[in-house]
Amino acid sequence: MKKIMNLIPLTTILVSAAALILRIFQLLVVVDYSEMGFFDTDAGFLPCYGLYILFALAAAVLIIGAVTDKKKDGEAFLVKAKHLTPKQSGALGLAFVAAAALKLVDLVFGFGFSIDYIGEIAIFAAFAITGFILLSKKSVSRSAGFLQLLVSISFTVKSAVLFMQDTIIVRVSDELILLMSYVLSVLFFLSLGRFLSANESKHSRGKMLVCGGMAAVMSLCASIAGYIAMLIDSKYMTGKMTMHPISQLGVSVIALSVIIILYCGDKSHADLTESESENEKDSTYLEI
Repeated sequence: MKKIMNLIPLTTILVSAAALILRIFQLLVVVDYSEMGFFDTDAGFLPCYGLYILFALAAAVLIIGAVTDKKKDGEAFLVKAKHLTPKQSGALGLAFVAAAALKLVDLVFGFGFSIDYIGEIAIFAAFAITGFILLSKKSVSRSAGFLQLLVSISFTVKSAVLFMQDTIIVRVSDELILLMSYVLSVLFFLSLGRFLSANESKHSRGKMLVCGGMAAVMSLCASIAGYIAMLIDSKYMTGKMTMHPISQLGVSVIALSVIIILYCGDKSHADLTESESENEKDSTYLEI
């Protein structure tokens, strides 16, 4: 099998680390909570908007990675869900269970019963059930893929609720980054559902990897960055953590797990899918 350039996992990991550092700096120095969370423009252009530029560059690199990987018949585009090893499906199951546990933390310490809270319960249930399905079976079950539709619907509702809460959301970085992480989560879990249920379309694998990479990056900035900032300066950050749900870290865990599993898969399985791909091409030629 050809040696491939793992551009997508490498970009996701490096950008996640860089974005997390930049976001922590913004929260402690650039974001002015006395002015409704707007940026302090005196900090300069790059401290204020450098993170958004990094997001745009990362998205471009991930798209390039998906396109070139597919043209080169990269490993990620050869491995199918049904060919994941028990260890790989188990690792993905653990990622879902971890995400469910993080979601449970928000549910336990959350207050008020609302549409958003119902969405949180739905996501927790889908994550937990998916995790146990993947852990209990030696192969990926199609039902695990169908459950991702519920996750996507719930994140869509959460996105709508967050957007309607504040008309100036695009000017408040806390809210904007969280909203973008929700929207990318919708796209990622829709594509992941198609992958796990063996119902992929022509471009769904590329969408899953690109949206998963960006969802991981933005979810880290929208969740754990706030808690790290609070550890550094708890007095300043106390009371400013509403838009930093710890449960959003679970999306990063799942997305990173999917990307790593696909690019670090068992070579024998990748070779098997490669031979299947060749057989499909041969059958197509015969039909022609």
